[in-house]
Amino acid sequence: MTARAGLTLRSRVLIGLGAIAAIAIAISIVVTAVTHTFLMSQLDDRLATSSVSLGSRGEPRLLTECGSGDTSGSESDAERPSDVFRGYVDAAGSCFVLFTPTTMDADNSYPVLDDVTMPTEGGVYLTVPSSDGDDSYRVLARPASFASGVTEITALSTEGVEAATHRLVLIEAAGVAAVLAGLAAVAWFVISLGVNPMRRMVAASSRIAEGDLDVRLEGAGHGSESAELATSLNAVIGTLTASLEERERSEARLREFVADASHELRTPLTTVLGYAELYRRGAIARDEDVADAWRRTEAEAERMKRLVEDMLTLAKYDAEPQLNPIPLDLAHVCGEVVRDATAAREGVTFTLDAPEPVTIEGDPDRLRQAVINVVTNAAIHGGDHVTVRVRQDDALARIEVLDDGPGMAPEIAARATERFVRGDHSRARATGGSGLGLAITAAIIAVHGGTLTVESTEGDGTTVTIALPAAPAQLSGAR
Repeated sequence: MTARAGLTLRSRVLIGLGAIAAIAIAISIVVTAVTHTFLMSQLDDRLATSSVSLGSRGEPRLLTECGSGDTSGSESDAERPSDVFRGYVDAAGSCFVLFTPTTMDADNSYPVLDDVTMPTEGGVYLTVPSSDGDDSYRVLARPASFASGVTEITALSTEGVEAATHRLVLIEAAGVAAVLAGLAAVAWFVISLGVNPMRRMVAASSRIAEGDLDVRLEGAGHGSESAELATSLNAVIGTLTASLEERERSEARLREFVADASHELRTPLTTVLGYAELYRRGAIARDEDVADAWRRTEAEAERMKRLVEDMLTLAKYDAEPQLNPIPLDLAHVCGEVVRDATAAREGVTFTLDAPEPVTIEGDPDRLRQAVINVVTNAAIHGGDHVTVRVRQDDALARIEVLDDGPGMAPEIAARATERFVRGDHSRARATGGSGLGLAITAAIIAVHGGTLTVESTEGDGTTVTIALPAAPAQLSGAR
């Protein structure tokens, strides 16, 4: 059991085909032996039929010795076409011919009965050599009825049997050779298209197991099992490679997020701890200084609170956001946001371009928050004029927020929706938020089944586009 389990597929194929070849050879040998035995049996039947008792022919006459070729003893028998050799052996062991075959050259071939023990009773079938050494004879010897000590001899040449057997052997040899050639071709085909590709895939799999994920498996041909297996495994390897790359990117983003969050929290914490230490040491004694310290401490604590709330909001969207979708008009939502921003931001001109209602299905509070984040971000960093456009394009509702500010480099714009990414890279509080506004907006739009893109050119402003399904549809984040 252990030895069989340890055989390779190549060995099993070769052993199986070798067993088939051995069976074919064994069958050929058996067929040859059975056929030869059958033909000899037929020859024996003919001998039995041809061995009429010599006594029925009258008184025996002395004829020439076996092999002399003299057939004068029976003219009618000599002229009768026959392949039977008839004669007898006397008590002294001399062989005499009654008649020889007329269908063959009897002068050159006759049975050699030297050193053959004649039976004293019953008939015995013997196979003896011929006189010319090229053939043999099948002989039926039995005691004569006309005289004591005399043995009747009836013989037939085995040339026909041997020729038929020889032809059968040649045919079987050709057949076995063809079978062996076919089995060799099958073995080559199976090993080349089945076994060798599997061995290559095993070697490639070992390299993959060692960590070389650039290796790809190669099958044999198109449509074969090994090719389909290689295609499937390559797809698995590709998915695994992509997953590992995404995991590495996620880990890198996580490390960056932790570093950025720590940096954002460290500044207000340092401020709070600094004022607390100054107050504890008595460095802040005047009432106006104490009031200013508490005001600054409260402002930094409020900043930390907003930062923590933003991170909690992102964590909720990463987990299972709770939405309350209803039909709403994006043009109306954007109009309210623009009016509020106009009242809150002096020195910035807001323009709404919404010629017709655009109805979608979404959570009004979350979408309002998303639009507010984008418009506020444009007002803080975008310059003096902000335009909000609302359009319906086929099955998508689009909100475009354009500003005439300094813009961003393309590599920064491509990462604008990532967490803690800001266009100026500075951490000064005067520049605005912590870089989570667009990340929260992108998360809100994503759970509504939409997309958020940022296009910007340095010195030529920024355009933020929100695309949402215009037709009522199942929301990807709703529960």
